[in-house]
Amino acid sequence: MYKKTYHWIIGGALALAAGCDGDELAEADDDVTLRPYSCPHWKCGFNSAEVNGRSIRELNLDGVANADGMKITGFVAPLGLLGNYQLDVEGDELIARNPSGGTLRGAQLIGATILVQKPGLLSLPVPITVLGYQEIDSWAAGAPKVPTYALLYPDVAALLGVRNVCSGSLLDTLASAATVIGGETYDLDDKTVNAGQSRWLTIACAGSAAAKMRLLGYGPQSSATTPAQRQATLKMVTADYCGDGVSYTQNGTQVDWANESGTVAPDAGALGDVEAVWNEGGALCLGTPRIAGTVVDCSLPRCDRLSVADGEWITYAVAL
Repeated sequence: MYKKTYHWIIGGALALAAGCDGDELAEADDDVTLRPYSCPHWKCGFNSAEVNGRSIRELNLDGVANADGMKITGFVAPLGLLGNYQLDVEGDELIARNPSGGTLRGAQLIGATILVQKPGLLSLPVPITVLGYQEIDSWAAGAPKVPTYALLYPDVAALLGVRNVCSGSLLDTLASAATVIGGETYDLDDKTVNAGQSRWLTIACAGSAAAKMRLLGYGPQSSATTPAQRQATLKMVTADYCGDGVSYTQNGTQVDWANESGTVAPDAGALGDVEAVWNEGGALCLGTPRIAGTVVDCSLPRCDRLSVADGEWITYAVAL
């Protein structure tokens, strides 16, 4: 399921292996690890997107500053290609278009640079370069592969002189660790969907709830899912039982899940007890929490009379 095709440009071909460790990630409430003993970094991986400590999870293609004051100020096509290419998002993947109708996508973007400026009158643009591209298998049956990117920026203090935009338990600086979600942003505190955000993109790093939502086949541009279905997915991945943004999970916790449409099913084998049935408001019921002994700050019925047909997702505590 995790066959990798790497495309690199950094003095030559280079592919470094990335793995999964048991260290707790920054902002672990955005992360659920399914198989901590053997999971690839897209399940365990990273959990934040930063440039010099400034969040770039959300960027506007027209140069509007995000909540942290970060904004795109320019785009340079790879290898000095001419044609006034402009950055865009199509089908939840990065592309670049020029006025003549030319389009760059996938590995054609390797070497391209996105100039992002931090707040401050004297701040110089930070060049974020696409130095890797990889297509990974979706977790949803029948869904196309998911484009992912290695986005790096210069840092003289780093071992290789560059850092990955995705940080966390980052064992491989050059890993293709970011996927892109177009036209939508996410409230990290409330774990809610801000839909219909034209010309905005979310950089979703491996291991984050947004990236897992994309891998589960719930991208806003690459699927027919609704904002409510996508919000239900975020609530489910983060174990936001009460729907108030409080997460009741941590990195390293295993869980099995299945969706109402049947495109996502648990791995073969015995299932544990039902944990919860989920919709956009959080859990409709609560059986066996994914972390034993969890006490939630809301009143939820047992799941005896509910099934996945009553919501968008059903989750199961992993059988011992």
